[in-house]
Amino acid sequence: MSEEWKNEMKKLREELAGLKEQLSELTERAKESRRGIYVDVGERVRDYVEDVMESVAEGISGELEKSVLISPGGTIRVERRRRELAEEEAKADPAKAAAAMSALGNEHRLKILEQLIHGGKYISELQEELPDIASSTLSSHLDILEEAGLVVQEKVRGRYLVTMPGRMAYNMANQIAKLVGKGAV
Repeated sequence: MSEEWKNEMKKLREELAGLKEQLSELTERAKESRRGIYVDVGERVRDYVEDVMESVAEGISGELEKSVLISPGGTIRVERRRRELAEEEAKADPAKAAAAMSALGNEHRLKILEQLIHGGKYISELQEELPDIASSTLSSHLDILEEAGLVVQEKVRGRYLVTMPGRMAYNMANQIAKLVGKGAV
């Protein structure tokens, strides 16, 4: 071997030893922090990932608003004054209360609400989740729940969503079932 070749090999061995030492240090730091090894992927990739994450967060936020804050009329009730809400609550309509209670008086409708509590679903998804309910019966039950203001169907996409009164009614029905089951009533 030539002298130049030996020097080159020596440099490579030293560089390899240095890299092994750096790897060992990084591994130790990762074990200590339990966070893993940080890899700089570059500004472009970071920006792209941030944009994707922001878009996903906006989508999730929008879906949450739709499924949690939607009113029986299909509009999102976020910005209403307290006085308007208090006046609305003071004017309880016995017919609406009776319609809601009647809608809750069926086991299949409670199962439908239970499915929708976890997020909006299309009728085909409900049919898959509730195979014991015939499709025509399912449609009829959804109509009753919609008339009572407990669910609403999106106009554009056609998904069914639980309204705030629907969520409250479902929770109320579960509380009553627990009380009856315990013999507390």
